[in-house]
Amino acid sequence: MKTVACLENESVFHGFYDAKESEKQKTLILMNQVHSADVLVIDKEPCEAPQVDALVTKTPHLAIAVKTADCAPVLLCDKEHKVIAAVHAGWKGAFQGIIENTILKMIELGADVGSIQAGIGPHIQKESFEADEKMKALFPVTQHHFFEEIGKDKYHFDFHGYVVYRLRKAGVKYIDSVLIDTYQDENYLSYRRDPKNPDRQYSVIKLK
Repeated sequence: MKTVACLENESVFHGFYDAKESEKQKTLILMNQVHSADVLVIDKEPCEAPQVDALVTKTPHLAIAVKTADCAPVLLCDKEHKVIAAVHAGWKGAFQGIIENTILKMIELGADVGSIQAGIGPHIQKESFEADEKMKALFPVTQHHFFEEIGKDKYHFDFHGYVVYRLRKAGVKYIDSVLIDTYQDENYLSYRRDPKNPDRQYSVIKLK
């Protein structure tokens, strides 16, 4: 299990698990993730996995979790006001505003954006994320610096840099990351490396 220093606190538990560790995790509140910008606030365990890409809560002992295999798991916490969130940030969800939407929901629950801290878990890194001109064309020209040309109609996309950019844009000042490339490190599941494998690794946060 990996952690990030910015989220360490006696009142909060969090962890980014690799593939084998994820198999052992129980009683997690998971989402039916669909690469959307939809967020759900919960105060108890749902009867079934909600079709959203982020969960927000201020209720203790609810272990909210993200499933990933190249996308970025983003765990958010305002320790002072005791509001947490778990975000599934694929590039499509990040592009649509999943990070900003989640932070707005946290603020509605009493969080202060200046106190929110973010931990980004293992995800595909720039040198492994190939994109094409069609993807690049979706982004404003002011964001084209996240794409590094490597050939005709081929780019490396700075996915980590883009997630950090969206967090900063939303007002988050404190960000820490586990810079493990899920495509390169076989301890982690990667959709791009093995698209037929339905398993995912988990990233978890809860208030104690």
